[in-house]
Amino acid sequence: MDITESLTLVAQMAAPAFFDLMGLAALGAAFVATLNQLAAQNSSKAFYDKYAQQTAIMGLGLLGISMAAVAIAGTVAINRMPWLGQWLSDTSSPFMPFYASVGLGIILYIPYALLWKRFRKHKMLHTMLGAITSGSLLAGLALFVAALYIFGITTTGASSTFEVAELPLHSGSFFWPLTVQYTLFAISAAAGLSLVYLVLRRNKDDFGRDYYKFSLPLAARWALGAMLLEMASQAWLFALLSPEARTLVLQTGMGALWGGLLGFSLICCLLWLLLARSAHPMRMKWLAFVGALLLWTIHSLNCAVCLGLVSMI
Repeated sequence: MDITESLTLVAQMAAPAFFDLMGLAALGAAFVATLNQLAAQNSSKAFYDKYAQQTAIMGLGLLGISMAAVAIAGTVAINRMPWLGQWLSDTSSPFMPFYASVGLGIILYIPYALLWKRFRKHKMLHTMLGAITSGSLLAGLALFVAALYIFGITTTGASSTFEVAELPLHSGSFFWPLTVQYTLFAISAAAGLSLVYLVLRRNKDDFGRDYYKFSLPLAARWALGAMLLEMASQAWLFALLSPEARTLVLQTGMGALWGGLLGFSLICCLLWLLLARSAHPMRMKWLAFVGALLLWTIHSLNCAVCLGLVSMI
């Protein structure tokens, strides 16, 4: 791909990446909420628990939006490509474990997020519910990466035949860095979008100036830390490429996309760092919205890069 074709691919991925970003943030939100619940129980700061509650509710809302988008997109895709229906619904489909894991996570997520006040006197039980919920959702994410990987290596040769390939699990498989990458990005997206949610809910969820002075930097630190680790997983993925594939990436438009992906990730980290270190974070609330736009851009680029990598497998 030359640079023009690469940018065209990014533009084509922008719309699905928008809803996919919501879905990833929803899958990571329960993890962020649960760990902040634990932090609240191990410290005297009740603000951790309030942030956990807001993040969990945001995640549940994003989950509903992304599920609706997936249902619509799946219906349209199957109507255009009938062979895809077997891949998505056959009992031997690699997507079945993903459905089961995420389905369990959704069932548990609803009481976890919506019955927060009723669990006030049973905080440890509530935290355990959050841990099981987040574990099920993040396991579902790993299973989704596995299913897409299998789908990619099975259908790469312009074949739509339903013949499920075996998932490569050797140390040099792309599956491992991709799973780590998307898990970390889901956590970063959950925290990054929670910044926007906190700002938008400022008047309705008025927990006081001190709370927002605490929670905005907290969310920014979560987003920053996960994104830095996600960038490291990008390096891991690049290191697994063969010398020929690395040369091909660097000499085509894919190199520009990958470089842009890392560049925007770094800018996002710098913005979150400013917010995390600010003594008056509400005065810099615009950074939350810029960060969300950058997350969308980063994910669009990443989707394009991953599609290019699949063609090299």
